[in-house]
Amino acid sequence: MEDNALYLPILVQVTLSVSILFWLAWSRVSRVAKEGIKEIRKTGFPVHVVNASDNYKNQFELPVLFYVLCLFFILTETITQTIIVSAWVFVVARIVHAFVQLTKNIIFPWRFLSFLVSTLAVTFLLLHAFIQVFS
Repeated sequence: MEDNALYLPILVQVTLSVSILFWLAWSRVSRVAKEGIKEIRKTGFPVHVVNASDNYKNQFELPVLFYVLCLFFILTETITQTIIVSAWVFVVARIVHAFVQLTKNIIFPWRFLSFLVSTLAVTFLLLHAFIQVFS
């Protein structure tokens, strides 16, 4: 399997993070422009802006493990089709998770299930990394 087969899912995940950063910036700046900084300091940002902030923070939690594991497979040259599919499952689940949180934020079942799927995908990658190390 080619070493660069994991580059695209990594780049899509990074693009998701950067896109959420721009979404967050736009949400905050437009709200401050509309209400003024003094009002924001008194009342805080509305829920949709807080959700965007929370989602951006989420991009530096589980996805960090994804990046580390992908780097492991690239450096050890142990990429298989199973690893690639697992990486894409993770990325698609994170896109769904972000979309849900940035729109209607329906926690159960949509956000929960997308989080669960991404967690299982990263766990699967971790197990394969352990197998590579100990075999």
